[in-house]
Amino acid sequence: MTLPHEDPIVLAPSPTPFQKDDTVDHGAIEKNIGRWLKTSLSGFILNSENGEESFLSEVERIEIVRTVQRARCGQKLIVAGVDSPSVTESLRLGEALVAAGADLLRVRIPRLTSNVRGYFEQVIPRAAAPVVVIHQMAPGTFLSGSSRVGAAAELLGEIVSMDNVFGYITSDNLRFEARVRCFVPTTKRFWAANGSLLLSTAVLGANGASLMLANVFPQECHDVIGLAMSGQLDAARAIQLRLVEPDWQILSRGAAGVKAALQLLGFEMGAPRSPVPGCGAKDIAQISAALVSAGCEVGQ
Repeated sequence: MTLPHEDPIVLAPSPTPFQKDDTVDHGAIEKNIGRWLKTSLSGFILNSENGEESFLSEVERIEIVRTVQRARCGQKLIVAGVDSPSVTESLRLGEALVAAGADLLRVRIPRLTSNVRGYFEQVIPRAAAPVVVIHQMAPGTFLSGSSRVGAAAELLGEIVSMDNVFGYITSDNLRFEARVRCFVPTTKRFWAANGSLLLSTAVLGANGASLMLANVFPQECHDVIGLAMSGQLDAARAIQLRLVEPDWQILSRGAAGVKAALQLLGFEMGAPRSPVPGCGAKDIAQISAALVSAGCEVGQ
């Protein structure tokens, strides 16, 4: 697929539906993708924290990309996640994901080596597709405070400036990311990563987003970024304020919260993979109330 040239690009880390026997539900994936194709969502990030990547085998991850490739009907972007400190393994897995249908590779800053420069100097030029660098060193801990820094702002700017890099996904540490924005060329994408911080990151200069909330509110997330980019901050703020409560209620419950919210909206999700518990009745009621307060019509 030809990579888009117009901003904003808004992507969603897609949840992975499981059947009652704990196997990946590829039929549900196809149905869900069919619904998202009708939205303003720019594409899907597969093999992410929201997709329960730590609970998936490599074979399952590749098959999920193949399923989405079939279901997208030539539309939307597929971004596949790579999270390994090994140059060799990152390149090998990247090749397999691109062969399965990925258009971009989301590569996490390696967490088990201090040689961040050496890693990216070897991975980026040889990657099988353009790279999106993600700066989230502790995925799944978004509510515990600002995440730790994986590399100096100046170095991140140098890495994102390299050929074969499409863009950069921020962390929730906006004080730090304000400096990173100063070093990232305007020719590269700079994406927000959190629904509650969407407008704040846009004011720093974000021209797109990759965030859980886009699964649930694709149009609203697109509108916040687009309005902020055009200077319509009052209109963007009005939408942003509606998103804060559902973002909190969903994200505070991790993958189970994302699935519960989407299930309420008619998507096919199932429970998180064993042994992670799903949301209880009280959790679902709170998520439902937050969705309704934001203007959604939810099922029972």
